[in-house]
Amino acid sequence: MDNKKTATSHQFRISRLSKPPSYSKDMNNKRNYACRITTDLVYKGYDTVVMENEVFRLTMLPGKGSDVIELLHKPTDTDFCWMTQLGLRKREALFTAFQQQYEGGWQEILPHLSGKHQFQGISMEAYGEVSLTEWSYSILKDTPEEITVCFTNRLRTMPLVIEKMVTLVTGAPGFQIYERVTNESIARIFADWGHHITFGTPFLTPGTSIELPVNRPPFIVPEFGSPGGFESLKVDHGAYRLMRPDGIGAQISWDAEKWPHLWFWRDFGGDTSPPYYGRHFNVGLEMFTSPPASGLQESIDRGTAMKWEAHETVSAHLQFTVLHEDLARIDK
Repeated sequence: MDNKKTATSHQFRISRLSKPPSYSKDMNNKRNYACRITTDLVYKGYDTVVMENEVFRLTMLPGKGSDVIELLHKPTDTDFCWMTQLGLRKREALFTAFQQQYEGGWQEILPHLSGKHQFQGISMEAYGEVSLTEWSYSILKDTPEEITVCFTNRLRTMPLVIEKMVTLVTGAPGFQIYERVTNESIARIFADWGHHITFGTPFLTPGTSIELPVNRPPFIVPEFGSPGGFESLKVDHGAYRLMRPDGIGAQISWDAEKWPHLWFWRDFGGDTSPPYYGRHFNVGLEMFTSPPASGLQESIDRGTAMKWEAHETVSAHLQFTVLHEDLARIDK
């Protein structure tokens, strides 16, 4: 693919999961080849699940918000997961807020996108509770050809339950997520929802091209020490891609009807203010239901918050794919 072409010269192909994965009772959790799952792990005090195949390894922390802390492409030894200078730390009683616990990587965000605030008399922790609490998980499919793990969180602040089904298939350099959020009450519920995803060193380098889901030329990552920035974009379609000058990259595609806003923030080490003091080189590319707001009520008032009627279920999907050499071509 000619990297000089703009994002608008392509029609991104999105692999949509229109229904949950089919499940299998063939649960063999002891393979060390093809698709396999490793459970019963604890890393830095957090329950951990590793899902992998011949070319890709995904590590998630059900013990900490179902955070993604590894996105490893094995043939190139490239981990797309960016971690902060402090990285993942053991849980500490003195530091429990989102920013204090933030290690980088990838977080699920629900039921709001704002700082700590009061909503209808309920105390909402910064960026919602599901990124701060433990998730349960179960293996739904475990065969050499395909594996699926379901991660579940039942919220405390709202009568919502989120189920996130993560699937890897043999030989595929990436994974798919099908998830659903169900209102378990008779009340009408409003919430904001999305994914807090970051990319940085060592994957991200100066010259990396970022094709955004809007009508404009690609963003080219500058040198270390350059100014950062933030934009909230209303997307034209649900896909973006990052491509390094050496031909290694990644694409994320998603359900843009459910998550129509992309938060694009940059920190290239040019800002020496807290909380990072010029120590990081990364971008955030995060799909959400709403643009930034002071609290959930603001999203509700402007009509961007998601709505659930009594006992309603809302589903969405997302896919992560490694792009490398010939795989980097996206058909028109």
